[in-house]
Amino acid sequence: MRAAATMILLLALPARGQEEHLGPAPTRDQYPINFQTLSYIPAPPDVLASGRYEADLQTVEANTLDFSNAVQLLLVTPPPPQRLSITPAQAQEWGARYPTIPLLYYFQMETNLATLRLRTGLGHGWEASVMVSFFSAAGGFEDGLIENVHHSFGFNDVGRTSVQRDQVRVVVIQNGQLTYYSDRGVRPTMLDPLLGLTQNLYDSERFAMAVNLQLKPPVTRDLYYASNGWDSALQFTGRWSPNASVDTYFGVGAVHRQSGSLLFNRDGFRDQLGVHAMIEGWRDGSWRPFLQLVYLTGTAYPVSGTQWNQPSLQQDLGLHWLCAPNLVFTFRYLKDITTNNNTMEMALIMEAAWRFGTARR
Repeated sequence: MRAAATMILLLALPARGQEEHLGPAPTRDQYPINFQTLSYIPAPPDVLASGRYEADLQTVEANTLDFSNAVQLLLVTPPPPQRLSITPAQAQEWGARYPTIPLLYYFQMETNLATLRLRTGLGHGWEASVMVSFFSAAGGFEDGLIENVHHSFGFNDVGRTSVQRDQVRVVVIQNGQLTYYSDRGVRPTMLDPLLGLTQNLYDSERFAMAVNLQLKPPVTRDLYYASNGWDSALQFTGRWSPNASVDTYFGVGAVHRQSGSLLFNRDGFRDQLGVHAMIEGWRDGSWRPFLQLVYLTGTAYPVSGTQWNQPSLQQDLGLHWLCAPNLVFTFRYLKDITTNNNTMEMALIMEAAWRFGTARR
């Protein structure tokens, strides 16, 4: 009864106008080692009016099967007669084959990122936001789906059919020695919150431009790849609406990462540049498809045996459903395009956002 009353109250709140702009998608890098630091996330250029609020709840199920090029060669030349279950003995065998490579790795898992983002208009073109996320990892269910898609379209599996599906494996080999191995999932763990502040620079129905500042305070200091400093990002983000049915979004920004844990510093995490571009159609309807591309420079400095210094390009394909005047559901498919072995393979995303409150003059 209480849940029904809450839903009625939400639907009775002031209507979300059909003219309100929904982009860009808050695409976030889903590579497991990047959750502990700040990454480039597209920010909206259209700020909320004073007295208006938005609550956005998102869940991301992302699949990662990623390994060093040397490990990939061992998995595919020749392919094993049956799928491998990566054990400590198997990892030690890899190390014995490559005793001089500084770092070999093998990541296999499915991560879930549950995020709540709150935005509020402050007036005079200012907006504040806070984002809180919980990370977990398990074997998941997407390996079979990915292989079926690859086979249907003739894509290369790049070692997928050589290993067992839906497993959790984290392997780190340094100079031929196995230094870390885990086959256990991760229970929901809070990540550092993200604080945002946006200043509108220009706003009209056809064009909008804003500058966004994001800060990541070091709240969760005990995580494996913890960053102990205040990571920060500065982004210029914009929108151009050529007609009443189409919105385009664009932006560019830089991320500064401070030093952190010994492991964080050892692997050489570095500052990052990001660019996004998005097109959304049928803005005058209840269903709004969109396509967004996000380009990110490498996560870390060059380390022999890794590709973490390489850039990545990700596509975010989605559909907004304006199911009520103030409530929007979004379904998204996130896919890595560059296949540089430095980000997740794919992710399925569901999101619900509602705006409420009365704008104050």
